[in-house]
Amino acid sequence: MLHQRAPPVLAAALQPISLLSLMLAWGCVISSSHTAVAPPLDLQITDPGLLGSLDIEWKPPPNVQTSNDCTVKYKCEYRNAGDREWKVIFTRKLKLRVGFDLSRTAEVKVQTLLKGWCTNDVEVQSEWIHATFRVPLQGKLESEVQNFHCVYHDWEYLKCTWQPGLLAPRGVNYGLYYWYEGLEHTVQCDNYIQDHGINMGCMLQNLSQAEYKDLSICVNGSVAGTSLRPLYATLRLHNLAKPSPPQQLVVSMSAAEELRVVWSPPGGQTPPQCLEYEVQLAEEQREAKAAWASMPTQVETAFTISRANQSRVSCVRVRGRTNSFCADEGFWSEWTQECFSVTRKEVKQLFILIPVILGLSSSLLIFTLIGQCKKSSSPAISISNISMSSSSVTSKRFAQLCAAQLLCLICFS
Repeated sequence: MLHQRAPPVLAAALQPISLLSLMLAWGCVISSSHTAVAPPLDLQITDPGLLGSLDIEWKPPPNVQTSNDCTVKYKCEYRNAGDREWKVIFTRKLKLRVGFDLSRTAEVKVQTLLKGWCTNDVEVQSEWIHATFRVPLQGKLESEVQNFHCVYHDWEYLKCTWQPGLLAPRGVNYGLYYWYEGLEHTVQCDNYIQDHGINMGCMLQNLSQAEYKDLSICVNGSVAGTSLRPLYATLRLHNLAKPSPPQQLVVSMSAAEELRVVWSPPGGQTPPQCLEYEVQLAEEQREAKAAWASMPTQVETAFTISRANQSRVSCVRVRGRTNSFCADEGFWSEWTQECFSVTRKEVKQLFILIPVILGLSSSLLIFTLIGQCKKSSSPAISISNISMSSSSVTSKRFAQLCAAQLLCLICFS
């Protein structure tokens, strides 16, 4: 079988293509040597005894060193078993301390991130390395306190309340313990809320150093001869904040005859820049009770009601909460204590007309009385026929006759 040689023109055209293919193949070989990076080693979770704040520690992967040309970082994701979302931390350190609910299994995974000249400035990720941790729990689940609830009032004090567990025996003594970064050891509550001598809540103050940190809490109970299940919780104070109602709500009429609602931020330590407000207007219904209509939330402390909507608005109220710039969530304040009743335009006009009508009616009545007195021809009660000097008609009788005349005119007019 004979092999034909390619024409010189075709051979010349194929040479650049072959060279390009060779370069691409070599580039793939080079880059493939940098697309793999090893995961961290020896991932461990330990409990330092801080009510749920656990230490996560690992060792760097082998044969990977940080240099000016390449950077090594780590991505740590953690959660409690049953949670849908992972919390994420990026770090160059080899140790972290994060908060968990110790009543559930702690889950952690870490991977290596490599980026720089050695990876053609493309971030390379390793496989994940996993670890779990669980504290041996005592007592039955039904002995754990229930309805545990905390609110950070005015960014000044934290109020936590709970109810005894279903299997908690009588005479149980509950205690609340807490810790946050900056404290040397766990601290017990010193201001309990009691009900019939049993601790059912706790008030914690001076927690400004714990804001935007994990606050680890444990509520435990003890009674002779019985083991109770402790409750663990990790809180973020800014996500539990509840401000007081806005202050000094004032409604005024502008030059353009628009109703302007103005208020002041609430008292306490709530940062004013961390607040958003909701305004509600009560709109009158003909046969039904007035319905509240919510306006879009806003950060401003003023709201304008246009002239077109004034006739339907009968009341205004405002409340506030921590906005999304300062917290992931929060509690709404109570509404302003007394909503401002809006005086509508037609009501104002009625108040102006009432004095005018009364004045005209009084004038008409006076003129009518004068006319009736002039037309009166009865000698028995005519003023012209009464002689003040006559002994038969005294001044007292004169007054009675005038009063009788006036009464008759009022009754028959």
